[in-house]
Amino acid sequence: MAEFDMPFAARLSPHADRVRAHTRTWVRDMGMLNGSPWTEAFYDAADYGGFASLTHPTASFDDLQHISDWHTWGFYVSDAFLDGFLRPRNVVGGKAFVARLKSVLAGSAQPVNPAERGLADLVSRSTVDSEDVEHLTEYLDALLWELHNTAQGRVPDPIDLVEMRRRSIATELSAKLVRRSVGAELPAELLRNSTMRALIDSFGDVPALRQEIVGFDHTYATGGSTTSAVLAVRQFFDCEHDQAVSIVADLISARLRQIVSIIGELPSTAAEYDLSPEATAGLHRYVEALKSWLAGELLWTQRSGRFSPTPTRKFHSPTGLGTAAVLTR
Repeated sequence: MAEFDMPFAARLSPHADRVRAHTRTWVRDMGMLNGSPWTEAFYDAADYGGFASLTHPTASFDDLQHISDWHTWGFYVSDAFLDGFLRPRNVVGGKAFVARLKSVLAGSAQPVNPAERGLADLVSRSTVDSEDVEHLTEYLDALLWELHNTAQGRVPDPIDLVEMRRRSIATELSAKLVRRSVGAELPAELLRNSTMRALIDSFGDVPALRQEIVGFDHTYATGGSTTSAVLAVRQFFDCEHDQAVSIVADLISARLRQIVSIIGELPSTAAEYDLSPEATAGLHRYVEALKSWLAGELLWTQRSGRFSPTPTRKFHSPTGLGTAAVLTR
């Protein structure tokens, strides 16, 4: 595992074990543990059910169950798309898979497979507005964008790749789940502000680019996809693999520094919009939750078996020298 900078502290929800048990039951009920792409052993080793407890450590038990199901559904769709369509370059099948999910999202089709059943179930118990539909559609379209690039053997331009990766990891939806989990009611005009947009873009870039490094051997080195930041940098700068990895890692560090800088600007941004005390407090909770999300996602990635050829580790709490300072409950 590569070393990554992280200026924020990770925390673990006190509901972690109960949420993990809930999510495992949910994925089994949806039919996601049928061996393709997930076996029960792989699911447990990847610890998808532990992800939300690290990224949303302050959420209530009820909220955390719901958040965990959404994130786990996203992981399942990404993994199913990789194995079912990206690796075999099955463009026709990939288009049909995405079209069906869009139909389920619109309520015009009955679910027939685990990905569709999961989405239908989530939509039935969520408040999904037009903005959510737009971002879910962008997420699904980004899967097809990657499939088309891979089928053509095309490595995207680094700038295009970074922008599309924000969609393919559902950055906007993740940020909205964070905002809702801490009850941050913020004016729409503030959320559209350039400073806030830069914050969310950087928030999405950190895990998206890190996944490009951590998952390289599992996904890209094995020919699963050509849509890789490491491959793009290697091609664009005509450099060796290790240098390309270093450049992407430096970009992740730069994004984290940008987040710290933006957070320092937010008091003046709040004053510019004349936020009420309640909204100002909500903005503070939102920013703190984004920081916790980033730190928790890194810790989960370091301990998850998702990209390991022989996944064995399940997250409970870190051990070893210095880890007491990393995780707080």
